[in-house]
Amino acid sequence: MLQPNLDFSAADIVYGYINAPNSDIENYNKTIDITPHEVETYNTFGIDHNKRGEYDLAIENFSKVLELNPKHTGAYNDRGVAYDRKGEYDKAIEDYVRAIALDSKFFAAYNNRGITYVKKGEYDLAIADFDKALKLDSQLAETYLNRGLAYFRKGNFIQGIQDCNRAIQLKPNDVVAYYNRGVAYYYKGRFYRTVDDCSKVISLTPDDPFAYHGRGMAYRNLLVFEKAIQDFSTAIRLKPEAAADAYKERGVTYHCKGDVDKAIEDYNAAIALNPEFAEVYTYRGQVYRDKGEIDKAIEDYDTAIELNPKLAETYTCRGLIHNEQGEVDKAIEDHNKAIACNPTFAEAYLNRGQAYYDKNELDKAIADYDKAIEINSELGGAYTHRGNAYRAKAELNSAIADYTEALKLRPKIAESYYTRGETRLLAKDWDGAKTDLRAALLQDMDVAVVFHNTYESIAAFEQKMQVCLPKEIVELLTPRSGTPFEIDKDTRIALGMKYYGNDELSSGLAARLAGVPREEFWYLMGDCGLSLFTLDEEEVSE
Repeated sequence: MLQPNLDFSAADIVYGYINAPNSDIENYNKTIDITPHEVETYNTFGIDHNKRGEYDLAIENFSKVLELNPKHTGAYNDRGVAYDRKGEYDKAIEDYVRAIALDSKFFAAYNNRGITYVKKGEYDLAIADFDKALKLDSQLAETYLNRGLAYFRKGNFIQGIQDCNRAIQLKPNDVVAYYNRGVAYYYKGRFYRTVDDCSKVISLTPDDPFAYHGRGMAYRNLLVFEKAIQDFSTAIRLKPEAAADAYKERGVTYHCKGDVDKAIEDYNAAIALNPEFAEVYTYRGQVYRDKGEIDKAIEDYDTAIELNPKLAETYTCRGLIHNEQGEVDKAIEDHNKAIACNPTFAEAYLNRGQAYYDKNELDKAIADYDKAIEINSELGGAYTHRGNAYRAKAELNSAIADYTEALKLRPKIAESYYTRGETRLLAKDWDGAKTDLRAALLQDMDVAVVFHNTYESIAAFEQKMQVCLPKEIVELLTPRSGTPFEIDKDTRIALGMKYYGNDELSSGLAARLAGVPREEFWYLMGDCGLSLFTLDEEEVSE
């Protein structure tokens, strides 16, 4: 299935601007008689217009202040905020520079200039300004938030989370801090933490649709589909006129559940609210493809591309259908377009590699799998497919190495153990084959049936490969008439230890394979020469 967008849709960054100190409008006596020379009166009106979003009027008033008093640092700072909010970033920076030139300890100007640099994508300059502001005043919660955002934009989520933590220490009920931290945890894959932070936002602001939206996405990644659907439904109820994205995400969740008809209903609702929502046509096309309604799927992909010709995902989805229909060259053409739209789209290289594989152009397929892995080293499918290509070239050791990497990423896939085991049979690695076939059996895969579907019989395999299979392997591959295959406890434990010792399974998964509680598995590790200190941080904390 097409992976959903990780962004929390319409939720955008809330920046913490800092006004010039001692310039609160509430301190202004509205009964004062206004004259052209009353500098602070113009300044106060400028601040008032800024708060109201009347930025041109704000700029007009601050300019009058500076005409009367060219050394008014606060007016430069606040006019810079007005320019920033108008999107005139260079003018904003010019005003902050003037304010800092007049007062090198003016922390508000450093903070606000940092915000403008973030908007310009100049994150290192932004972080440097936030550092200066915090050096002048370490209690600026807004500045920690802003610096955290700059780190997020650079992809440094750990440092960004630390800044959110500091902001929360200073302002324990800061909704933005919890929300931003929740987004960062989401991108780190720590979805439970995202749920916690979004729940905190909801406790502080129960009518915030974006918090429900974000928590719904985290629940979906935790496979808690009912709670995800409930949260997306709440987001829709709270803001029905702008709920196209929530309908889309709820549709994705229904699709993940296998409820394709409800998914289509939600995608239809999203399109009704926003007929030009190209991404939704792509998602709906995915559902139609899963339902076998290929013409409708292609029609939706075509519409999505017409609305947004730069949607890389849509091209590669359409390419997959072409590949399935045997139109391999058309598939490659679509994957090429996807890569042209997004040269770092790992799945497009993977899918094009599959098309080349189907054309038996194995070297081109392997080159594409290489590129997919270079972009995303955790893309398990790329290792599996590259292993298949190496196997087709009779480069069995390379194939086994790739299947091993795929199993490290997705260790509970019985078919992967069988495929590696079968490849080890071809390589005459009898011990490795026996271990893998047993692991597949322990996950309820009937390896004998799969083997006989491929090779007809053990005798046919032996004749083809000019080998004589060991007795234990013959036993594993012999069909059993209704009697389940039994493996004794010691053998199961040995299997678990082998896979754990090779870093292919976590201790929890290895314990399940061994058929013992994890605590007992830890206790038995010493007997197998494994150290408890090889456990990862999460396992040690448990």
